[in-house]
Amino acid sequence: MNKQASDQKFKVAAVQWAPVFHDLEAGLEKAAKAINEAAATGARLVVFPEVWLQGYPYWASISTRDPVFGEWYRLLKHNAVEIPGPQIARLGEAAGSAGINVAISLHERAGETLYNTMVYLSASGELLGTHRKLMPTVTERLVWGMGDGSDLAAYDTSAGRLGGLLCFEHQMAPARYLLANLGTQVHASPWPGFAFLDGVIDASTRQLAHENGCFVVVARELMSMDRVGPHCPPDPTGDAGRWEAHGGSAIIAPDGRYLAGPVFGEETIVTAEIDLGLIADAKGMFDTAGHYARPDVFQLVWHSQAKPAVLKSTEDDPAI
Repeated sequence: MNKQASDQKFKVAAVQWAPVFHDLEAGLEKAAKAINEAAATGARLVVFPEVWLQGYPYWASISTRDPVFGEWYRLLKHNAVEIPGPQIARLGEAAGSAGINVAISLHERAGETLYNTMVYLSASGELLGTHRKLMPTVTERLVWGMGDGSDLAAYDTSAGRLGGLLCFEHQMAPARYLLANLGTQVHASPWPGFAFLDGVIDASTRQLAHENGCFVVVARELMSMDRVGPHCPPDPTGDAGRWEAHGGSAIIAPDGRYLAGPVFGEETIVTAEIDLGLIADAKGMFDTAGHYARPDVFQLVWHSQAKPAVLKSTEDDPAI
């Protein structure tokens, strides 16, 4: 195989493990272990499920009037991370030591607001960038603020041009179209492992693979009430179903075929070899932001500037 062909063909991985709830040190150790195990398979990229580092907020559907809701929220805030910061540096060290690109979703704290944030790390451990979820879904709005869209991006890595969306952002057609326009070749797709989402995720991720002519790495977690640690508040309702997640991680080709998975009901790392050369074949038929675009009929406007709450205006540099 020549060098160009070997650069086009490589393995990618999705972590399907249970998180460590709100024990940041243990979560970082488990993340490093998953990064190392994914790299040991020969993968150039590993993707983690949604807010995996500290755990998805299954508890957000508990009534806000119940004191336990406040206990969970305070615990989460204590374990949220600042970016940049020492926890991100540790994840970068793990990625660099293993020589693998990483897309990991986590709870970010900025001031007193929490965000669902995707962190992209290169195979040398560099922080490539971050992306805050644009619109928290249903009870997630009780936990996270909204991203401003200025951080949507695709990054050149040793695993191709890497981009991604978080959970129901996949239902936002403009966001999908933007990532196609940015030339995404490998798409990181973190979700929770709720069984009721299986059909939605199957439809959404396979459509995105075809629509954007890219590979999609779907990462979903295993979870159950007995996996919640003793340091966490108990669920006052005893509703075990709230905590049930059965995985469903998968890797999808640009023609919508499953190359691996979806895998349910077991903790594992899902892997598959991908061939970036297949993207040209897919886009030869349908290139949504290229020859199949009709900008004379439809155009997307992306407000890419950051949108801070306060703008400082001076005589020399008027902000408004």
